[in-house]
Amino acid sequence: MDNNIQNQSLSVVRSVKSILLATLMAGSFSSAMAILGKTSQVLANPLKSQQVNNLQINEVITSPSSIVGNWKGNLYSQGDDALTSVEMVIKQGTNQQGTWKFIGENNTPFESGGVVSSVGANSATLEFKQKDKKPSWFFKCKLPNNTQLSCEKVGNTNWKLTLKKN
Repeated sequence: MDNNIQNQSLSVVRSVKSILLATLMAGSFSSAMAILGKTSQVLANPLKSQQVNNLQINEVITSPSSIVGNWKGNLYSQGDDALTSVEMVIKQGTNQQGTWKFIGENNTPFESGGVVSSVGANSATLEFKQKDKKPSWFFKCKLPNNTQLSCEKVGNTNWKLTLKKN
């Protein structure tokens, strides 16, 4: 009888081992499937888009300042009541050259010449070239937008030039 009990005990132990092994394998298989499922789910999820603030959008949309176009305004000495009307035309091109003229009575030009401009972020430099080999006039300008220029003569900041684009 001892032998019979021992065989039954071994049979029960083998059954328990088989059940345990089957449970472990099923558990491992389901864990592996869960891990694989989550991995494929992660790969299938779309990437979240980055938030962009309005300043970044404006930087992308805003084009660099342009000085190209027809400009009208005044040249004056600070503290003086007299104004000289100025017209300037800057042509499209890599060197942004054009013409300038001072307008007198009856809309008649009394002095004129060429102009060369260079544009920075919110600034510009104008060189008014005079005829007859006279020295040029240089102006450092603020260009807050594409429609207004506010300038000072280099070497004599009392002389101001204000222009608006037509």
